[in-house]
Amino acid sequence: MTALALTAALLALGASPAAAAPLSAAPEGHGTCTATIPGSKLARQGATWACVKERPVTAGDLARIRARTAAAPGAAATPRDGVDPGDDPDASPEALCTSDKRQDVVSNRHAYCVRHGIVYALMDGQDNVIGTAPLLVTARSAVEYNKVRWDESITVYSYEFTNVKSVKLSLSSSCTVCTGGGPPAWGGGGITLSANQTDETGHLSYETTTRGGGERSRSQIAYQSQTESADALYPIISYGQWAGPAVACDGQVGNGPGCIATDNLARVTLSKSRFGAAAVAYEWAQNNLSGNNAMGTAKRPLTRDADDKRERSRRYYSCEAPPKPFQPDLTVVDDSCDEFPFARTTQGGTLGDLCAEIIPRAIGGGAWRVDVVRNSGVAPCVRAHVPKGENTGAGGEVGRKVQSERVLDGEAYQVVITP
Repeated sequence: MTALALTAALLALGASPAAAAPLSAAPEGHGTCTATIPGSKLARQGATWACVKERPVTAGDLARIRARTAAAPGAAATPRDGVDPGDDPDASPEALCTSDKRQDVVSNRHAYCVRHGIVYALMDGQDNVIGTAPLLVTARSAVEYNKVRWDESITVYSYEFTNVKSVKLSLSSSCTVCTGGGPPAWGGGGITLSANQTDETGHLSYETTTRGGGERSRSQIAYQSQTESADALYPIISYGQWAGPAVACDGQVGNGPGCIATDNLARVTLSKSRFGAAAVAYEWAQNNLSGNNAMGTAKRPLTRDADDKRERSRRYYSCEAPPKPFQPDLTVVDDSCDEFPFARTTQGGTLGDLCAEIIPRAIGGGAWRVDVVRNSGVAPCVRAHVPKGENTGAGGEVGRKVQSERVLDGEAYQVVITP
C-alpha cells in the first residue's frame, strides 16, 4: 500500500526532539492519541495525551489554496469561469486543489490533488484540548499518458497555533505496483513551520512497474502521518492515515506504456470549429435521438472495440448495406457517410436503413442547420452527409484521443462536443 509518511515534530518550548522511546498506546476511545510521560515537559504543561486528529477541508483551507494559486506564475492554474475544477477534464493539478468539492481527492483523467487537514492536539486528563497545531497538506500531480513516472508537489499550510510554537515535518513515500522514484521530500530532512506559514518546496516521485501486456494495473496511494512531540527526553509519537488517489497504468494503448490519474470516465472532445459537419452530426445525435438511443453521453457512454474486422463490418452495415445504402447528396461537397455511434464501438453497426439520415449545413457566423432527410429522433443511430475531409479529420481525432486518454479495448468513453 502506498504510504506517504508525514513526521511533525512539535517544538512547543523551543527544545529539539530526541529519538523516540516506546510509549503506551492510547486506551479505547482515544484514537491516535499517545500518552505523555509523567515528569516530561508536555506533562508539566498539563498534557496527558498527544493526538493527531483528522479534519475536513474547510472554506478557510480553500481560501488559502486559492490565494497561493492566484499568486503562482502561469495562467494554467486558473480555473475556467463558471466551472468547478473538479468537473473540468482539462483542469491542472493546481486548479484541482481549488475545487469546492469537500473531499480529500479531486481528480480528472490526467491530474489529481490530495487535500487533507490534520490537527496536532494536546489534551489534558479530562480530554480538554489545551494546545493545537492545525495543518493542511496538499499533494498534486500531473500524470502523462505516455510516461510511467509522475511527480507530486507538496505544499503544507500551517494555521493559528494554540500553545504550540512551531511544527517540523518530514515526508517519504512508497506505493503498490510502482516504486518511489526519488528521495523523500526535502531530501529526507524536514521543514519547520510557525503559525500561518506555507511551504511548497516538497516533492515526491513514483514510477509504475507496469511495462506492457496484461490487465491495467492500479497503484493505490495512501498517506500516513507521524506526529512527534518536542520533549527532548520523552518525545511522544502519534499516528494517523488517510486514503489518496489511484493511478492506473498499462502497456496496451499506443506505442508504449503510460498512466492515467484515476478511473474517471475517458472523454473524447471534438470541436465544431475544427471538425465542422462531423462534430455537428454527433452533437445532433446526442441531443435528438430519444431515450437510450442518445449515446456517447456520460450516462450512456460508448465502448471501444479495437477489432479492425468488426469495424469494417459495422461500417458496411451502417453505410453500404441494402436496402438503402448511402447515396451522396449533390449539395454537399465531397460527400461521405459518417455514422454515429462510431463503427469502432460496440454500439455501432446498426443497419443504415434504420438510422436517422441528416445533412448538417453551415449557415454563417459559426451557426449550423441540420436537415433531416428521413427517419427522426426515434432512430437508434445517425447517418450523416459530411464532407470527406471533416469526416476523416474527426475520425483521426477520435483515434488520437483514444491514445491520450488511454482508452482500453472494451473501456467506455464519453464524446463531448465543444464550439
